[in-house]
Amino acid sequence: MRQLEVRDKYTGELIDSLLMDYRRDLRSKIHQAYRARNAVQALSWDQRLAMIQDVGERIATHREELISLSIREAGQPRKFATWEVNRTEEMARTFETRQQLLRPRVLPALQGDNVWVRKPYGVVGAVAPRNVPLVVPFFMISCALGSGNTVVVKPASAAPLTTRWLVDAFLEAGAPAESVHFTTCPGEETAWEFIENPELDVFVNYSSTAVGKDNLIKMGQYLDSTKRQVGECLLHIEGRMKKYVPELAGNDPFIVLASADLEQAVSAAVLGGFANAGQMCIAAKRFLVARPVADAYRSRLVQAIRTLKVGDPTAPETDIGPIGSQNTLDVAAYHVSEALQRGGQVLTGGEGRLPFFSPTLIEFDKEMVLDKPPLEQPFLWVEESFAPVRSLIVFDTIEEALALANDTTYGLGASVFGSSDEARYVAIRLDAARVMINESPLYGDDTLPLGGVKDSGLNGAMDKIEEMTYVKRVHVGQCRAVCQNGAKS
Repeated sequence: MRQLEVRDKYTGELIDSLLMDYRRDLRSKIHQAYRARNAVQALSWDQRLAMIQDVGERIATHREELISLSIREAGQPRKFATWEVNRTEEMARTFETRQQLLRPRVLPALQGDNVWVRKPYGVVGAVAPRNVPLVVPFFMISCALGSGNTVVVKPASAAPLTTRWLVDAFLEAGAPAESVHFTTCPGEETAWEFIENPELDVFVNYSSTAVGKDNLIKMGQYLDSTKRQVGECLLHIEGRMKKYVPELAGNDPFIVLASADLEQAVSAAVLGGFANAGQMCIAAKRFLVARPVADAYRSRLVQAIRTLKVGDPTAPETDIGPIGSQNTLDVAAYHVSEALQRGGQVLTGGEGRLPFFSPTLIEFDKEMVLDKPPLEQPFLWVEESFAPVRSLIVFDTIEEALALANDTTYGLGASVFGSSDEARYVAIRLDAARVMINESPLYGDDTLPLGGVKDSGLNGAMDKIEEMTYVKRVHVGQCRAVCQNGAKS
């Protein structure tokens, strides 16, 4: 039997040891979810909403337990773990807003009515990340059950306990038996099972872009292995296509225009760039600052970063907790060393020792990146840093800021600080699915879903409850009129 050890990211202490699922165990859970489809679809809108809001109330009741669990297994500082619990409670309370996206609509027709409805696919397989073990699993489970699907959730192996609690909470709140499952199957095995299992309809994946792309490669390999052809004639591909919803990395720009409120922009940059030790896909990664305010902004930002407290995540004053793994620390250290080799200047930070990395800001001259291929640019500029390591560049014109902001293969989010008209002009021209104007990158509500384009995702800022359903259009005709007109012609 395989064991999954879950350890405290700060002390290294063993928190729990779980039996690790084999693929056959995961296959059995998918089959159980497949059998439970009709039971979930039979629930009314009100019943689904009541169930989800009940889970929100359970989260509120157990908030200290969940905060403590997130601190220990995910390494979140108490400040961030508290934010995550609060945000999850809020999502549960306001879930009815999200449900409205699925309500049937009557559309104009030449005659009769056209009815627009969204229908559940059936069974959702969801892979959750380590950095936010409560809010993302809750979001995926609630969207799946709330739209009439069943769901099997694979949390990160480093932080599975919060998700296990959450699955139990949904079942206790009235989710039909076998409709929601938790699996400890390893990631690679889970991906193959989600791809190859014909009873699973939707594969939602929160991960790095490399893993997200690797899943696409796996899908191609699987389909290719099921081809049937005679000579050059392709007759049939037996493998089943399924909906793939990747939520991947970001390398988000944070643009400070000359008209910006600098105090507001500094506060948002520190929170949006360094919360949870920078381990957020939607975090600000690349700070772009207009030259007229560059000296003042740089000075204030560096000063604010230096006030961040690194240390024990259980302490209420801690801002930067432990990094999730040695690999992540190694990549962060490489980002810094390679940036220095390229001519970057460390404005603050730059050091790491397990389990921490100091909040770091490195400045590049714009000539180091503009009009250069990625291989000639600093790696910190090209690739996401999933640690508290950020870059800063000063620009001279709005068009230059746009060129720098869009100089990335990613397209998750962006932030712009400045006067309303100027900021809107910039926001519209950014290659990102979600743009904040004079607001923290971490802001979220029920009508501002997360999503990406380019190497960050496939469908832009579309709500997951929409992505777990498909659109069906039904025409209700006027048979008598059609038949009479046809008889006359």
